[in-house]
Amino acid sequence: MKFSTFTSSLAWLYVILFCVWISLRFLFFDSLWWLALINTVALYIFVPLIVFLPFALLFRRWRLFLGLCFPLGLFIGLYSSFFLPSLSTPVSQNQPIIKAMTFNMLFNNVDYDSITKMVTENNPDIIGLQEVRSQTVPILIKRFAKDYPYHAFHPVELSHNVGILSRFPIDKFIALPAPPIQRAIQVTLRLNNGESIDAIVAHLTPSYPLYKFLKLAKYWYTSRAAEVSYLSNIVKQYNQPLIVMCDCNFTDTSETYSQMYDVMNDSFREVGWGLGHTSRGRFFPIARIDYIWHTKQLQAIDGYVGKHAGSDHLPVIAKLQLVK
Repeated sequence: MKFSTFTSSLAWLYVILFCVWISLRFLFFDSLWWLALINTVALYIFVPLIVFLPFALLFRRWRLFLGLCFPLGLFIGLYSSFFLPSLSTPVSQNQPIIKAMTFNMLFNNVDYDSITKMVTENNPDIIGLQEVRSQTVPILIKRFAKDYPYHAFHPVELSHNVGILSRFPIDKFIALPAPPIQRAIQVTLRLNNGESIDAIVAHLTPSYPLYKFLKLAKYWYTSRAAEVSYLSNIVKQYNQPLIVMCDCNFTDTSETYSQMYDVMNDSFREVGWGLGHTSRGRFFPIARIDYIWHTKQLQAIDGYVGKHAGSDHLPVIAKLQLVK
């Protein structure tokens, strides 16, 4: 009896705190850094439902069950689409298909055999890379020279940077201004049919180092907000197809995700299956922070998360087709 009373009290406390969080999220979203942190890990706020829902049913606590239906309904609204079969997208035989990959290879990852194997298995046309060290660049160029003869890397000497490997010729290359984005490049690719498509490779501000969390958290969230605002403004000015391959360092419950989603489509959300977690914890992936975004001139026809290749991130792959 004491157990059921105690558990029921905990469950009601959970419902109350959940309602407080939703109210604060509605009012402030990510404008408060500590609330932005909570929004970042919002998926795990739903974990107590695994315990409290069966408890309410087993002990016939019907009012509690109704109270728990609020977070349950929100979870279904946020995540059910990831587990439902996506409607098959019609593929045109007359429009080119681009298979894109984004991969944060980890700055100290020297397992080039695993990277090569992973790339070969997925066979993308373009690869957006993050956390590439300067000494790694010639190794990657040499390893992938046959299949990816075109490449571009950020010209500024940093501890690690971004770059792109491509099967398509690169007609134009620029490094995006820093600030607001320290690590980002934009290229214009010439497809086999002569059409052009632009691609951006970006690495947004990471939450690192964690031991400086209290000191730097506000800076991290403010910087990412400025970076996303800049990218969004670029997209709004575009009337041509654009792909953004990004280690964005935000989850899909953050305000920065909503801002990107307002102007671009999230390929995995459209056609992927599962939670799509790409950031690896010690034992398993814990969050989805790597994305392939695209403008309305493209449609996603396939999207998935690739296998481990020596990094603390998993690659994301999307097959995109031009839309007329």
